[in-house]
Parts: sequence; C-alpha cells; structure tokens
Amino acid sequence: MTSRRKTIPYLQPEENESLHDVFSDGCSDGLSLRGKAIAALLFFTGLRPCDIASLTMDAIDWKADEIRVVQNKTDVPLVLPLTAVIGNAIYDYITSGRPESNDSHIFLGVNRPHDPISPGAFWHIASKIYDAAGIRLAEGDRRGTHLFRYNAATTFVGSGIPRPVASAVLGHEDPSSLDHYTFADIGQLRECALSIEKSPVREGVFDI
Repeated sequence: MTSRRKTIPYLQPEENESLHDVFSDGCSDGLSLRGKAIAALLFFTGLRPCDIASLTMDAIDWKADEIRVVQNKTDVPLVLPLTAVIGNAIYDYITSGRPESNDSHIFLGVNRPHDPISPGAFWHIASKIYDAAGIRLAEGDRRGTHLFRYNAATTFVGSGIPRPVASAVLGHEDPSSLDHYTFADIGQLRECALSIEKSPVREGVFDI
C-alpha cells in the first residue's frame, strides 16, 4: 500500500551547526539558562515536551550519568544517557537560573508562584531556541518541537545506531514507528534517487 504521509520538514546541516552554537559556553543571546537546558534535551534526546515538563530532580542520576523518565504517552520507563552537554546545561539552570522552590519538578515558570512549566509552553520555548540560533526566521517556517524529534531520529539512524535501539531511545514501543521519522532523512532519500545524467533535459531547466 502506498504511503500517504507528507514529507516532513527537516533541519538542514547548517541549521544543526547553528543549534550546536547555542550549546556553547555562556548564554546565547535571548536564550535563558532554562531555555538552553530544554534545548539540549530536545536536540540531543528527542524527548517529548510532556516528558521534559514532567522531569523531577530524582529523574537525574548524576553518579550514573543517566536520565530516568516514565513516558507520559506510553507509561513505559526510559533510561537515557546524561551527556556532558545535557548535564552541564541542566546543572547551570538548577544552580544559577531556577527560581527557589520546594517543587520537585526541574523546570519551573519564570513568574510567581513558579509552577512547573506545561507542555503547552514548549512552542514558545522552541521559538526562542530558533531565534537564538538565528534559523527558521522566515514567515511560514516550521518552528515546533517535533522538528527536534525528527532530527534526533534521523541522526541516530544516520550514525549507524540499530533501528531497534534508536526506536527505544525515542520511547517507541513498536520499532516500525521510527519509519515516520526517517522519511525525513534526506541523506537516505538521496541514495534512493535515480540519476538523470543520461536523460534528455533541455538547457536551462535547472537554472533557477
């Protein structure tokens, strides 16, 4: 049966580079320590906004370098590596940017009473991330959080990570769920393309 899914917008290589600059030392222009920590989680883990919003202090195992979360969508436990980039960003936020609160959630609102952030706030947070990276600034450009999830999936597969492992890291119960994300892998799509080198094409067709 022919797939009817639309081609998913994906992050270009230069956009990935710009996002990497956001994780460099110091705060990026217009991006708070909270935004930087959330950006690292979105970009490197592909976690869903609902799972990031629900992260509590005991979800971070600093000694084992692990993030432990029970996914809201599937209720399945997930253990992810706490890399240096992610760990440093979260630590900086907790120690230097997080409001004082007895609430166990890691990410809190900036205004009193500093309640835990909601998944609905992530579109605005993602917009600030794109602004800080200087990408997707044109009207109509897609700027949601799901782009990070698509990007993480294609990065995992493109790096040679076995599909079942990549699927598990993204929190899928069914490995075939990864197919929806890898439809955006432009590298693999190019490998499937047929050459038109020997096809008759009139001069000027590709002069755009």
